[in-house]
Amino acid sequence: MSTATATPRTGVEIVTNSTNLLGPILVATDGTSSASAALKAAALMSDGESARVMVLAVLEPLPLVAADYGLLLPPAETDDARRQALLTRVYDQIAETVGAQPSWEVQVRNGDPAAVIARTGREVEARMIIAGIGQHDLLDRMFGGETALHTLRLARMPVLAVSPDFAALPQRIAIALDFSQPSIASAQVALQLLPSAKMVYLVHVAPRLELQPEAYAAWMSDYSEGVGPAFERVRAQLDIPPGITLETITLNGKPTKALLSFAKSANVDAIVTGSRGAGLVDRILVGSTATGLIRGANCSVLAVPALQSATQRHMVGGTPDEIPESEWAAALDAFTRRNAGRLATLEVDDPAIGAQPQQRDIPFLGAAFDHHDRRIELMLGEMDDKSRHLTRGIEDVRHLDLLKDSTGRDWVLRVAHGSGQTILTLAR
Repeated sequence: MSTATATPRTGVEIVTNSTNLLGPILVATDGTSSASAALKAAALMSDGESARVMVLAVLEPLPLVAADYGLLLPPAETDDARRQALLTRVYDQIAETVGAQPSWEVQVRNGDPAAVIARTGREVEARMIIAGIGQHDLLDRMFGGETALHTLRLARMPVLAVSPDFAALPQRIAIALDFSQPSIASAQVALQLLPSAKMVYLVHVAPRLELQPEAYAAWMSDYSEGVGPAFERVRAQLDIPPGITLETITLNGKPTKALLSFAKSANVDAIVTGSRGAGLVDRILVGSTATGLIRGANCSVLAVPALQSATQRHMVGGTPDEIPESEWAAALDAFTRRNAGRLATLEVDDPAIGAQPQQRDIPFLGAAFDHHDRRIELMLGEMDDKSRHLTRGIEDVRHLDLLKDSTGRDWVLRVAHGSGQTILTLAR
């Protein structure tokens, strides 16, 4: 979820929904107790709708061992034995967690857990992925306990990260909203995936601006006038089923901290948040606190990839254009000539720490590509103020994308590097 930076709009738009609500439930397990809650959740969610459940365990490759004469490969029979042992653990876990063997499909695949889980979800057109949320201690994070979080970053369908003490389907849920159409679409999907909900909180975290106290108070007064109509717009679009009590909540502060604090005080069973999907448009239009929520929540977290409204798809003029590497230098030079002086926001998105804004509303000065170092540099700052100047050098560049708005004007420049990305958004 990202907080809005302008007064919430009150118009009504139609949101399209591409989530396959008839697909199977994909539940991920490693055969350990940390995944038992995910299996229990899958059993409860599939019982009422007789949904098909697919259980997936991923066998991670053994590390290669360096020897004096090269790399020492593990024998093939080792993988066969590990696969069989994992499969046995999973079947035992299913029997222990949900009772007699249900008619679930069980698969063991090889590779990186998060990548394999997300890819399998796409292959089987899963309605959702369920995974254990894991523990929150440092060692768990260091040694790969955040599979649910990494899966979320790769998945194109909703991911339910289930808390270790999960015992029943969520009845009290908090849906994070920023009043954008993608966040409303995510809320619609969440209500369909969690029909057990009886109490629904629509929660909006008001934006924080670096203003003088008097100016901030005046701005918040204007902003607050638009919150009520915005909530009414959301109510009209969500079509809340009968039997559900709905309450709207406005909070202040940092989104993650505010949401976690509210969830604890309200005894919430699950927090729903939009997540920024794999597409560039999704990652720009809807910010996400999903990383912080999954890392800090004591309840379950349902993260729904951002969906786009028809209006937004027209506004952004389609998908971003990937620029071939042979054209990077010329494209960045032309981009600089067209846009030097425009206000821009720079965001660095690292899978390890999430999205981190670097600069907001600062003039864009230029971009260049160094063929020798294979390095892209983005320069921002005031022409006549050397103290407010930033140059970001980006190495290990993989892709360069440019997104234009419906008028053909440059809007977003994305540099994908390593396992992360740097995003330059120009003011429109």
